[in-house]
Amino acid sequence: MTDFGPIKFMIESFMIPFLTFSYNVITPNYGIAIILLTIVIKILFYPLMNKQYASMKKMQELGPKMKELRNKHKSNPQQMQQETLKLYREHDVNPLQGCLPMLLQIPFFIAIYATAMSPQFLDLLAAPGANPGLFSFWLSDLSLPDTSYVLPISLAIFTYFSQKLMMVDPQQKQLLYLSPILILFFGFKLPSGVLLYWATSTVLSTLQQLQVNQANKQAAVDVIKTK
Repeated sequence: MTDFGPIKFMIESFMIPFLTFSYNVITPNYGIAIILLTIVIKILFYPLMNKQYASMKKMQELGPKMKELRNKHKSNPQQMQQETLKLYREHDVNPLQGCLPMLLQIPFFIAIYATAMSPQFLDLLAAPGANPGLFSFWLSDLSLPDTSYVLPISLAIFTYFSQKLMMVDPQQKQLLYLSPILILFFGFKLPSGVLLYWATSTVLSTLQQLQVNQANKQAAVDVIKTK
């Protein structure tokens, strides 16, 4: 995976240099360096993610009307599709806005996974006097799985709440439970450095979703007050 061009470029030109800089200049702790890297990436995607969450919120609000359309045109899929597109236009909703930011973040996740498994990062962790983990009593080596299971369980819990905030179609409720279970299962085997990035990113995303939801509620209240 690390030999794949774009991923190799991200590792060598961004991931490893940032982690090295954070460790040498900010704090001599690779766990905190990964947390700082996650925050930087979330800041870069902050505007796009705001659009995504706002779009998903609009889709949630259109849920009842979408259900009506499905019931009304269930025997005519083409008509239902036309009416759905019309509904999106009337409410200025673009479903792609909810997918694009998520797709753009996938290479970063692959890159952080490849970084945690790369010889360059393993050499940094194994360097004499290096602090290869977050704490000596927990995540003492970021290249190994979290045997305390704190990160996999925390990630699964926050994934559940994050998806619950974003869930548009009630018929997809099974995914609300399936995704955290799958993440928990795979999380037992992933390097703790990858889990630390993933868990930190999920926590920050959940907080951003709550912020967007609160802003939408306040905007609705302001509209009512002006009438």
